[in-house]
Amino acid sequence: MGAFCKVIFHFKGELSIMKNEPRTILEERNVLRLNNEESNKLTRECLTTALMQLMKEKSLDKITITELVKRSGVSRTAFYRNYSSKEDILVDIRNYIAETSNSFLVKPELKDNPRLWFRECFKIVQDNADLIRPILDAKLTLGDFFKNQSVLDSLYSTDNRMNRYKNLAIEAAFQRIMIVWFDEGMIESVDEMASFCNDIFSNYSIVT
Repeated sequence: MGAFCKVIFHFKGELSIMKNEPRTILEERNVLRLNNEESNKLTRECLTTALMQLMKEKSLDKITITELVKRSGVSRTAFYRNYSSKEDILVDIRNYIAETSNSFLVKPELKDNPRLWFRECFKIVQDNADLIRPILDAKLTLGDFFKNQSVLDSLYSTDNRMNRYKNLAIEAAFQRIMIVWFDEGMIESVDEMASFCNDIFSNYSIVT
């Protein structure tokens, strides 16, 4: 998963310098003709990269739409065609990480290996820490990454409502552990946390 955060919209791109003047992110992409779908995707990529760069320099509330579009190289019209506010970009990042993570965590090979499943959860959060922190700074919680998205519901579907409640309780407890671990600086290693959770939750069997 080490390359996971490198492929998400190219969030970590840096501006290059030409003739001592910074080029916009759009100029860095050096693109020619794009259809509407490709153009909107590129616009969102550029705006996201620009916002992540600007949030390294100042807090979200200090960033204006004007400097965001200037840094990204897209027009104000293009911005509002894709987003209603700069906060929407962070929500987009949050949703993308959550959806991508969940699609990975329901792989069959993880279903029968709880420790590996726990490890991948912590690794995903660790690998995306640079993307998650600005979201937390903007008052969105790490818990929002899991809102209305149950991995256990996908892995262990059950028609028994009480069994489903039990699985949701196990998942909520695990999420809380991961949130505290992240908030307090991820002091313990991914492997330590995976082993800890595997030991703790081995007494609470997931039911189907």
